[in-house]
Amino acid sequence: MNDTLAGKVAVVTGGTGGIGAGIARRLAAGGATVVLNGRDERKAEAVLAQIRGDGGSGGFIPGDVRCRRDMDELAAQTARRFGGIDIVVPNAGGNDDEARAPEVRGSFADIDLDRVTAFIGQAVGAKLRVVQAAVPYLRESGSGSVIFVTSEGGRAPTPGQTAIATFSGGLIQASKVLSKELARDRIRVNCVCVTVVRDSPSWVAAFEQDDGVSEAHRRQYEKILARAPFGVAAPPDIGNVVAFLASDDAHYLTGSTVSPTGGLTIH
Repeated sequence: MNDTLAGKVAVVTGGTGGIGAGIARRLAAGGATVVLNGRDERKAEAVLAQIRGDGGSGGFIPGDVRCRRDMDELAAQTARRFGGIDIVVPNAGGNDDEARAPEVRGSFADIDLDRVTAFIGQAVGAKLRVVQAAVPYLRESGSGSVIFVTSEGGRAPTPGQTAIATFSGGLIQASKVLSKELARDRIRVNCVCVTVVRDSPSWVAAFEQDDGVSEAHRRQYEKILARAPFGVAAPPDIGNVVAFLASDDAHYLTGSTVSPTGGLTIH
């Protein structure tokens, strides 16, 4: 494709499948060395084979985004093996199954608020923990780019999404705080918000499993499919946006929130 990311080292959590894999492949196509983080080495090897087949390079470092020790080790191993860290993409949410549970995603009057608040805290931590671990290495690089990937529910709330709207909305605001704090280190922080994306765990749960989501949840997704003017995104579509934000082409852009939703939402 192009070499706008040549010489950069990128970490992508949840990079072993779905949206994360699409992001990882696009960053590698731009010249970055991409470190996939996840818990399934078999899935990681499949993505790395695609990256290498495209002429890119990368590696896999296992770890759970919910564990601080794992994220510290991810950052340290990445810097040790590949010479530093320039780009961090917190993509993994920590517990997708819980996000889809009727007790967490459903009418406010019926959800389990203890489970909802626990999910919110866990999901926010899963996004922020890897960034905190990577900050010392980003500072050593003299610049850097953090791109959070989260739900459009934090910008355009949908009924039944108390948990997602609270988690994602809070993360968007946190990304803006980080953009101000880290600007002095020339570290940019931006946020990408997505709706339904093909070939992602949410897509599989809604359309390829009989009991992956509730009927109300599936109907919401079907409405999105019917209403999105540009159709439904695939992982490479999100990867293109992330790659731009990670590149020097976006060197003057920080604290922004971008919604590649194909015209479904407008801000």
